[in-house]
Amino acid sequence: MMKVLALQRVSHVAADALSLSVEARMTETLDFLSDKGMLTFAAIAENHERVDSALEWADALTLSKHSSPAAVAVARRARERGVRIVYDVDDWIFSFPSYSNATKVAKQLDGIRELMSLADVVTVANQNLLDHIGEYCARPILMPNGMYVEKYIAENHAGAVRELQPPRIVFTNADLIKVNNSKAVLLRVLQDFFHQHPDYLLDFYGDPFPEIFSLPFLHYTSRKQYPDYVQALIAGGYVFSITPLGGAEDPDSLFFNSCKNPFKYLNYGTARVPGIYSRSPIYEDCVKDGETGLLVDNTYESWLDAMERMAADASLRNRIRGDAFDDVCRSHHISRSAEILLALLGNG
Repeated sequence: MMKVLALQRVSHVAADALSLSVEARMTETLDFLSDKGMLTFAAIAENHERVDSALEWADALTLSKHSSPAAVAVARRARERGVRIVYDVDDWIFSFPSYSNATKVAKQLDGIRELMSLADVVTVANQNLLDHIGEYCARPILMPNGMYVEKYIAENHAGAVRELQPPRIVFTNADLIKVNNSKAVLLRVLQDFFHQHPDYLLDFYGDPFPEIFSLPFLHYTSRKQYPDYVQALIAGGYVFSITPLGGAEDPDSLFFNSCKNPFKYLNYGTARVPGIYSRSPIYEDCVKDGETGLLVDNTYESWLDAMERMAADASLRNRIRGDAFDDVCRSHHISRSAEILLALLGNG
């Protein structure tokens, strides 16, 4: 049976946390293939003292946006041993917008370039990356995002969600808040909504941001490992979620944001949490407004109206819960990416 080593790393935007990209893009997909009996895999940190022993065991090595000298050294040794290398890209890692904390990655472009040159294949997460990454690597392969739904939701799950009391909204955000010109607007919307609805609470999963202290209704929960995070969403009994992201009003970061991936929609859809999403390209491409979520302009009126609408209309929430879950199962299941990854790992 094929043996795959998934190289783990710390997050580019939170030095004390493991990479969510590695988990969501690679180890979840490998977990699916392992459960199907198609391969076996192990995950190890890029600087682990036993990484050489792990390479001797492995037939293939996967990396996801790695850039460090340690990762380059591992890939070089893998190449020398004839281990097949897959390097995955799910962001525009060659430059970062002003809102990002990932400044160190911009200083490691040489490492990224070398890792791409050492890889047998480079995979990308979406069409926009596929269209623009050609200047950095030849013949990239599109490996779409997906959710291992049945890992978290039993097949006989009735689909009913009991909203907990007091009512809670969920907001997930790695790095700093991903809006520039509309940040003050978003903060005012939150302050006004929660002032008008003092019984509501806001659960926040992610990295702390400077404005967090101006939101007394916010319940901060630091990053969780990816499977624990998905389970927390399922168990949360949330009324709805909010997902702000810069759109056309932030031209300096629009291209970077358009290369991101709608994992929040996939996660919330799996957990049956109805969501409100900024009208930004990645969500316009997958969210059907009024059916699988609400799409809003990054204006005060649009955001506040959507939050009030979602809070007041239980039938809307329940319809979105079901339609988003069905859409994830039908159009964004991990089996699609797993089929592609398996073929790439096996083409030795």
